[in-house]
Amino acid sequence: MSKYTAKVPFNAAHPDALAIYCSDGRFTDAVEELLHTRGHSRLDVVCVPGGPALLDLQSAGFSALEAMRSATSFLIRAHGTKHVVLVSHEGCGYYRDRYRFESPAEVVRQQHEDLRIAGAWLASTHAPASIALYFARPEGARVGFHEVALTLATA
Repeated sequence: MSKYTAKVPFNAAHPDALAIYCSDGRFTDAVEELLHTRGHSRLDVVCVPGGPALLDLQSAGFSALEAMRSATSFLIRAHGTKHVVLVSHEGCGYYRDRYRFESPAEVVRQQHEDLRIAGAWLASTHAPASIALYFARPEGARVGFHEVALTLATA
């Protein structure tokens, strides 16, 4: 049995930021770069197919919604999270499967709505944590992140 020892030193303090995003590996490095440029060198991460979609009952089943909200709430409460960043992305397979009869434009509209609903839920249940919402899309050889406005009217 072989052993690998990481070069990065262990830091026992919990990060103050939580990133919730889709597990599509095409976006992983770019999402982490975004968070690092926002001043978060270390992150707690919830990374599952659809990411923030699972925080909205319209795009998640009830059991997935409950599991995601429970895990998210635990991390925020137990780790003292101060910043939460939600990221959805263009061409998400979770959304293509869930909304297979919708146009690409309607799917993107749904993703934005899910981000806002998830953000509003987080803001109403986990104040005073700051909430940031982003929609990622390939832009040539890079990934562009477009901020989505948080509206608290829907929770």
